[in-house]
Amino acid sequence: MKNLRFTAVLAISLGLFACGGNSAETTEENATTTETPAVDYKGMEMVDLSEYDVPASMYLADQSKGKRDIRMSEMGTTQVEVGKNLGIEIVPFGLTVAEKKAELSGDLVYQTEFTEETDNKLVYIKTIPDSEVEPEHHFYYTVELEGDLYAVKSLNKAYSKKAIEKMVMAAKSIKPANPA
Repeated sequence: MKNLRFTAVLAISLGLFACGGNSAETTEENATTTETPAVDYKGMEMVDLSEYDVPASMYLADQSKGKRDIRMSEMGTTQVEVGKNLGIEIVPFGLTVAEKKAELSGDLVYQTEFTEETDNKLVYIKTIPDSEVEPEHHFYYTVELEGDLYAVKSLNKAYSKKAIEKMVMAAKSIKPANPA
């Protein structure tokens, strides 16, 4: 009887160990397989924005996608356009995502559908109900630079969903120009 119990315990122990158990090797292997894949910045290049009063660099579509135009607006924002499919505005002292969502929800003309939301990102579609106007895809992303909140957002133009995805990828690449 003792041999039967010993054999059963041994079989269960080996089975648990073989199925994963708590070995460090298995934990490390699982950690590497659940990591997010590296972002592919093919067709993009890192651009320093410090000469436009933005203390950061970010990946932008290279000029094979169209002429790159980076300019300061009269409102103190930095606007970036590359061709017809990339239009980003970088706003110092931006709103939080919650504040931006509240602002959009209060719009009297556009109806807003939020398709993706995190603590620092909103992706949304604006439509005018019962109209012939095509839906507009937009995004809003926040980042802290030198202790201040900056908003990176799509320009107030109509963009495709795919274009917004590329712009969000660019926004997520923003890094302080001189990390502390």
